[in-house]
Amino acid sequence: MNEPSVKDEKLTTDLLFGKLWDISVDGMRITDDSGIILLVNEAYCKTVRLNEESLLGKPFSVVYDNEERLAALEIYLKDIEHNEIKTHFERANTLWNGEKIWFEFSNTFLTLPDEKKITLSVIKDITARKRAELELRENEYKFKMLFNNANDAIFVTQLSEDKTYGDFVEVNDVACKLLGYTKEEFLRLSPSAIVSPKCIDDYHLKTGMLLSAGRVIYETIYKTKDKKLFPVEVSSHLFLLKNKSTVLSVARDITERNQAHLKLEKSSRHLRNLATRLQNIREEERSMIAREIHDELGQALTALKIHITLLSKKLRKDQDELKDRADLSSKMIDSIVESVQKISSKLRPDLLDELGLVAAIEWQSKEFEKLTNIKCSLIYPSVEIEIEETRATALFRIFQEALTNIARHSEADLVSVRLHSDNSKLILEIKDNGIGIAPALITHPRSLGLLGMRERAMVFGGEVIIDSIFGKGTLVTVVMPGEQNL
Repeated sequence: MNEPSVKDEKLTTDLLFGKLWDISVDGMRITDDSGIILLVNEAYCKTVRLNEESLLGKPFSVVYDNEERLAALEIYLKDIEHNEIKTHFERANTLWNGEKIWFEFSNTFLTLPDEKKITLSVIKDITARKRAELELRENEYKFKMLFNNANDAIFVTQLSEDKTYGDFVEVNDVACKLLGYTKEEFLRLSPSAIVSPKCIDDYHLKTGMLLSAGRVIYETIYKTKDKKLFPVEVSSHLFLLKNKSTVLSVARDITERNQAHLKLEKSSRHLRNLATRLQNIREEERSMIAREIHDELGQALTALKIHITLLSKKLRKDQDELKDRADLSSKMIDSIVESVQKISSKLRPDLLDELGLVAAIEWQSKEFEKLTNIKCSLIYPSVEIEIEETRATALFRIFQEALTNIARHSEADLVSVRLHSDNSKLILEIKDNGIGIAPALITHPRSLGLLGMRERAMVFGGEVIIDSIFGKGTLVTVVMPGEQNL
């Protein structure tokens, strides 16, 4: 068998080189020692956005923007002169058409049979990769800036099979300052080490919720390096980092918030006590005025009627005109007495004090029907409801105000009232079939009647809920807790 000749081997090598040259996805370029392009492949033409005819015989720098051509060529010629070449490097360039692009160069010197040197350059377009790298670097920078300049403490922990809470893998400067540890000390701690012992069971529970739900927000108490305790609100998120379950926790010191909340509660309690006192004073004044009107004015009118009756009996038979006037005056006194009784009842119904809330609401419902001709149905327990006097008064006044609003604004012809108890709460429902209340008016500050109803309920920790549908009526629900629930 004949061995291949040198000529055959050269032919095979040329064929392989030619095939590689044509199918390469990377740009390939051959330049002489003056930087003139001798040969390019199709991939290179696509990379620089020029055809082969525009490149052959031209300086390789023709592919760059005018401002970059001279500098690129000078560097190349300097490398050739010193017989040095940058074998591998990356560079950002602007192409002839103004397009910004990143290249990766792999250069090799080749010596021709005539001792002339040429340069083979393999050129890759790495713009997409560099943009991704720059974006990643920028995002990392932004993350570090956000991480270390956040107002709250941030902890990153990675869970492991042998440790329930894993280990700290990163903490920000705020966390170090807040808890008094250095970053190095933190990275040697278990997350449970910064939780107050009395909160550790709840911490177990919240960690379990985090693993199942992927996110949890809770309040706990942290313990500093010098054993000081302070409350925090923690928001934890579970995610995968390098195929490991990782927890990002943001903890906010809520000491000031809790103190403000306590102050607000104290202030609200004082205001509630003041409102209660003012309402009690008002009810006492109403009761006193009602008694004065009923007793003093009522007695005076009764005495006046007796005197007129006695005077009428002493008139002679021929004084019929005076007798008629005396009878008329007596009837007027009866009418005034009736008015006095009505005014007295409006100020403070005797039924509320003597027979209780249910009887007072029943009486008020009947009076409402008489005055407005609006039918009023009432459902209430068969036994008297046990309720403290001041609460009963507040509930009755809210009921009166609700009926007043119905009479003035609802255009209803039917009102349904239901009084019942539920879990130590007394619930009063007043429903009408009127035109309803516009949503804006329900919470409007000038809706003084509705505002007064809410304030009366709020004094005792109750609430007034108003549900209204335009054209279908309004439901007012008053929820009044028992004294023990306040």
